[in-house]
Amino acid sequence: MAAVYENRIQDYEQDIASILSRLSHHMHPQVVARIQERNQDEYAHFDRLFAGRVSIGSYLFPGSACVFPGVRRYVGGRGTKGKFNPADAAIIDDNRFPRHLWCFMAGAQAYSGPTWKKLGLAQFELAHVFSHKESELKAEAAAFTVCDVSTLPFSDFTCACNVVLLPKGTVRPTDNSQAIKAIFYQRYIDLYGEGALQGRSQLRPECVPDWYATLEWNEPQLPDQWKARVDKLLAYRTRRITHLMSAGS
Repeated sequence: MAAVYENRIQDYEQDIASILSRLSHHMHPQVVARIQERNQDEYAHFDRLFAGRVSIGSYLFPGSACVFPGVRRYVGGRGTKGKFNPADAAIIDDNRFPRHLWCFMAGAQAYSGPTWKKLGLAQFELAHVFSHKESELKAEAAAFTVCDVSTLPFSDFTCACNVVLLPKGTVRPTDNSQAIKAIFYQRYIDLYGEGALQGRSQLRPECVPDWYATLEWNEPQLPDQWKARVDKLLAYRTRRITHLMSAGS
């Protein structure tokens, strides 16, 4: 029996993509580069802090732009949110930690519900360009010539390259359309390269729609005193992660 309702999203993917490209906000490449540099500077601290409890290589590999190493997304009732969970070898979070990135860039302060609203960020949702869940990594393998599915993508949960702001109600197409996923893959690489993508490189050109070049993108904004904002964000993250790991000892 033929389907009564036809899913015609493929007929409108270019139209949807042309809207999303002009609505999305990506972190500025200079912000990302400073985070990458500081991550290498602080590697020794986190290596000592995580010793025997968290796999630092899944978060602070060379080129990583992960802002909160050791933090993973809360999934399916597993683990205690806001604490270090030994069974998961990670601090479990429900999407608060990625919001800190945008709060510090917009207002030089940590995330809270009132702060998110005051800064005008409540009208947005967070979209992750690349998956931060181990179970979804294989779905990306077809898009890359090199894709080591044995690597763990947990750094992408709070990776500054990977957390995009989109207006509320527009995130779903990035989850459900392969063509739209691919245009965000390509935009990520155009802005930041592939250095922050652990185990994935050489995006296959045939996976990116021919009409990608016609899209108009929001240019990333570089906030006033951006270096001070990045440094304040990273000082906060180091204090916060150190406290949570110490509390979980």
